[in-house]
Amino acid sequence: MALFFLFLSSVLLATSLDEIKEVSKTDVQKAISMFLNYVKENPSDPGIETVGEFLFAKKRLVEAHPSLSEEIVSEDLQELVKKLKDETFPEEETDLLKRVFPNLESFVRSLQSLSDILEFPFFWKLNVPLEIENPDAFAEELINRFFENPFLFSYEVITALSKIKNAEEIGLAIVQKIENLPLEEEKYPYFLRLFEIARAMGYDRPSTLEEEIRKYFSLMARLNSSLSSEDSKEIVSEYESLTIPKENLRKKMVSLFNERKDRTVHKTQYIYFLLLLPVFLIFSTRFRAFLYRTLGLKKRAASLYLKLLQKSPENVKLRLKLARLYEELGMHEKAMEEYEIIKKLSQV
Repeated sequence: MALFFLFLSSVLLATSLDEIKEVSKTDVQKAISMFLNYVKENPSDPGIETVGEFLFAKKRLVEAHPSLSEEIVSEDLQELVKKLKDETFPEEETDLLKRVFPNLESFVRSLQSLSDILEFPFFWKLNVPLEIENPDAFAEELINRFFENPFLFSYEVITALSKIKNAEEIGLAIVQKIENLPLEEEKYPYFLRLFEIARAMGYDRPSTLEEEIRKYFSLMARLNSSLSSEDSKEIVSEYESLTIPKENLRKKMVSLFNERKDRTVHKTQYIYFLLLLPVFLIFSTRFRAFLYRTLGLKKRAASLYLKLLQKSPENVKLRLKLARLYEELGMHEKAMEEYEIIKKLSQV
C-alpha cells in the first residue's frame, strides 16, 4: 500500500512537456530548467526533441531581440508583427520563428486585404513571403481607400506593398483601373500619386496618361515662374498638345498672360511719363492734366483739374471733364456733384 501511494504521488507531481511549454509563456529560463530535469527522468520520450527545439528557439530569439521579448515569450504573433517597426528578423531566424509560432506562415498568407496590410505593415520583416490571391480586388480596394484618405499611404505602407510577392501584378491592375477612371483635373494629384505607388510595386511600363499628367503639372509650375515670350509660345504649344481635360490650366494661362500684358502696358505708360516729364514741367497745368488722362493716370489728372477749378470755379468745360473722370474712376457721387454744379452754372 505504501508503494502504491508513493507511485501515485510521483505521477501527480510529474511534469509534462505541455506544462513546460505553458511555463515558457511567462518564464523561458525556468521552463528550460524544468525541461532539462524532465529529460533526465524521461530520456526516451519521443517529444523531447520537438520541445527542446521550441524552448531553445524561443531563448535565442529573446536574446537576439530583447525589445520583443514580451511578445516572443507570450507567443503573441500579432503584437509581435505590430512592434516590428525598428526590428527585423534575418533569414537565418525564420526557422526559429516557425518553431515558436507554428501558425506563422498561415498568418502571413491570411493578410489578403489592404486593411490587413495597413494593420500589419511590417509583416515582410518576418521573411515569410506573401502572395495576394486576388490582385484585381486588392487594387480596387487600394484605389478606393486612397481617394478616401491618401495620408494612410505612408512610407512604411508603400514599402510593405512593394514587398508583396506579386506586387508587380497588383501595380499593373492599379494602372489599368486608373486609366479607366473619369478624368477630373482636381484628381490629377491623386492619379499621379497612384502611378508612383504602382511603380514602387514594380510596374515599369510606359503610360500615356501618366506622361500627360506630369506634363500638365510641369506647365503649371512653369506658369508660376518668370516667362519670356519664347517660353510663352512653347507653353501654349505644349498646352495644345495635351489631350486630357485642362480647363483649369487654360484659365491660369489666360490670367497670367493678361496680368503680364497689363504689367507691360503700365510699364510703357511710366516710360512715356518719364520721357515727357520735362514737358510736364514746362507746359501748363491744363496740358499736363490732358497728358495724364491720355496716359491713363486718371486720379492725377483729376487732382490737376481740381487745382485748375480753384482758380476758375465757373469753367463748365473743366467741370465736365472732371465729372467724366470721376465716372471712369467709379466715383459716381463725386461725378453727380459736378453735374449738379454744371447744371446750376448753365442756368445762370
